[in-house]
Amino acid sequence: MNDYLKHVIICLGDMMKKEDYFDKLKGAIISRFAGCALGAPVEMMEIGKLKNFCKKIGNSFPPKDYFLKAPNPDEPRYKYGKGSDFTKTNMSFLSTDDDITYTILSLFIMEDFGLSFSTEDIAKYWMKYLPLECTYTAERTTLKNLLNGLNVKEAKFSDLDETEYIGAAIRIDGYGYVFPGNPKKAAELALKDANLSHQKDGIYSAMYFAALISMAFISEDIVESMDNALNYVPESSNFYNQIKWALSVKEEVINYDIANKYVTKRFVDMSWAHSINNACLTVWGIFLGRDSIEKGITETVAMAYDNDCTSATVGSVLGAYHGIKTLNKKWYAPWNDKILSYLTGYEYFSLQDIIDRYYKIGMKNL
Repeated sequence: MNDYLKHVIICLGDMMKKEDYFDKLKGAIISRFAGCALGAPVEMMEIGKLKNFCKKIGNSFPPKDYFLKAPNPDEPRYKYGKGSDFTKTNMSFLSTDDDITYTILSLFIMEDFGLSFSTEDIAKYWMKYLPLECTYTAERTTLKNLLNGLNVKEAKFSDLDETEYIGAAIRIDGYGYVFPGNPKKAAELALKDANLSHQKDGIYSAMYFAALISMAFISEDIVESMDNALNYVPESSNFYNQIKWALSVKEEVINYDIANKYVTKRFVDMSWAHSINNACLTVWGIFLGRDSIEKGITETVAMAYDNDCTSATVGSVLGAYHGIKTLNKKWYAPWNDKILSYLTGYEYFSLQDIIDRYYKIGMKNL
């Protein structure tokens, strides 16, 4: 993408109407949380087991609504929640998950440190708000090192395996939310966040999706935007090349089953929590949902792998693209405006309050 086109994108963001921004912001946040909530009880379940589970409980597959039951209904999730919290029969609030929590923590960081926050600022808020037992892989290693007195540069785990996992990519949606139509700035903030715990493709995945979410607010063709968002990651990277491949075969990926088979065949020895295989599934989920948020998140959950994370990102992109008016209220009415929290010092959040606070920051950048 040349500099002129980037300038045009930013100018279009400036022209967005306030009411359009609010509709799309609400769509992005709620669809993200809905995608996460749908995938949460079946996270990392192998696709064959997922199909059999749905058949056993009488659930449609791909799901058309929240699952009727959870495979492990009483298993604790993130200290305070449990699997059954996410089921259609038991849902009365939005339960805890890291895909939800990091989005709220990003809001805290931007409110308190401004949009020029540093990686050190993020580290301070990890230590202040994140219980160690609610973190995983690279995030847990980094937080443990920070709590043990290591500085930001020393705290990052050196093992390239964990630091290229999906963790950074699930933390950065908020930067796209507050910079609608300014993917360069969204990617810059994502880089500062991701750099705390991740390296290489783990960082590039975060930058790519932050840029894409930003672009989705003003996009007239989300499929084209997925290709354009690659301009914000290094062309020489493995992430760039694998997403190029994923986009080149998108027309062949007509459903969740083909998506799963393509990724399983191409990335045989790759962790199910890696940034690249899950990013491929995510872009296919966006492609399948280009006309429907619901189609996007349900097909993505059915693809398996880290499907609460992938479906959450699909929700962010498609929600910003389509707006909240296109999403059936069945996906968020059961939450009753209540988000359960594991952040230190907070038991619950109001969904509407989170949306309003993001809107306040984003309005300054229109």
